[in-house]
Amino acid sequence: MSQWTSHGLPERMDGLSFVDVGCWEGDICAEAVARGAASVLGIDYCTSPDLERTLSTSSFDFIQLDLLSEKALQLPEFDIVHSAGVLYHVENPLSFLYRLRKLCRFGGSIYVETTVAIGPTQEPVMLFHPRDSFDANPSNWWSPNEPCLIAMIEEVGLLDIEVTSRPECPSETKDFTMSRICVRGRVANTPTSISQKMLPRRPSYMPIAAGKGSRRPGGQP
Repeated sequence: MSQWTSHGLPERMDGLSFVDVGCWEGDICAEAVARGAASVLGIDYCTSPDLERTLSTSSFDFIQLDLLSEKALQLPEFDIVHSAGVLYHVENPLSFLYRLRKLCRFGGSIYVETTVAIGPTQEPVMLFHPRDSFDANPSNWWSPNEPCLIAMIEEVGLLDIEVTSRPECPSETKDFTMSRICVRGRVANTPTSISQKMLPRRPSYMPIAAGKGSRRPGGQP
């Protein structure tokens, strides 16, 4: 099964725009072109001879860019945003997810594929990998479990969240083990799609009028 199919991406892309964040050798971008996408962009912090070869045989664009840089804010919006194998490489996964949402137009979909920690709890947790403790790679920082990944994707305001590729391992194990997962969410411009942590401060806590704030129940002074 191809990565495109295993991640649950659309069978056809006719008329749709597509961006792959962390495109690596560009195979997913080339497949988006082959499936009829109107425009395709690959983004990666790194380049490789494999990417150069793919670009020579397919008609997608490539930008060497850190998505968390200010220059990334100038990028246009896309119908489909895909990112595989990147989330665990960034120091702040939540900021990265917000940037993915910034790339996706309202009504579009975001696909996030990443490592997932399978272990003895279904509470949302994320494992931190110090130094090169995970796969002997010092650029591997985090592995969320499935509840944590879904909660973070909800937090950035995505709706209709669906796991499109689930780990083959048991849902719970005595010790944490690593697998892979892909999750899709839809971007919507509705009050329920806005994180409560992004809303204005509570008036009872921090009102504009000086000296009126209270953290007691009912706003009592």
